[in-house]
Amino acid sequence: MKNAFLLGALIIGMFAACKGGATSEVATDSMIERDHSDIDIVSQYRGTEDVYVDGDQTEYVLIFRSEGCINRMLHEVENDSVAMEDFYVAIDDLWYYYYLCHERLERMGVKFHSTSADKTVFCQGGVAYRPQDSCACGVLMVKPGCRFEFVDLMDFLFGKE
Repeated sequence: MKNAFLLGALIIGMFAACKGGATSEVATDSMIERDHSDIDIVSQYRGTEDVYVDGDQTEYVLIFRSEGCINRMLHEVENDSVAMEDFYVAIDDLWYYYYLCHERLERMGVKFHSTSADKTVFCQGGVAYRPQDSCACGVLMVKPGCRFEFVDLMDFLFGKE
């Protein structure tokens, strides 16, 4: 019960952080100053489902860490206040990167979906992709012919060096 309460508080805190005031974001295309209130990533995270793509055009799937992963991580640090604080900071940063990815996909004008790492992305002909790790997070590109390419959040935002 304590874990559920802490996870709820974490999600509400992240929601409040995303809703508060203007923030600057670093993007690969340009520097953008905007109000984050136009997007609610947290509500997209709740109740995620399997994703179905057609495989005829490139589509993107923004993949979040699963709720089970977050709960396990939270359980590992629940008795250490310093580790708990670090956990909250890391999760807050991660949500910000999800937000940046979402914004970048919108600017690109491409078809994209959002789901968690414990769900499956289905394509034509029974071809499917499911992360091996429920803590995976990144952007899955589904290219024509149902070819999957998973890209880390940071690589998607800033490219590989």
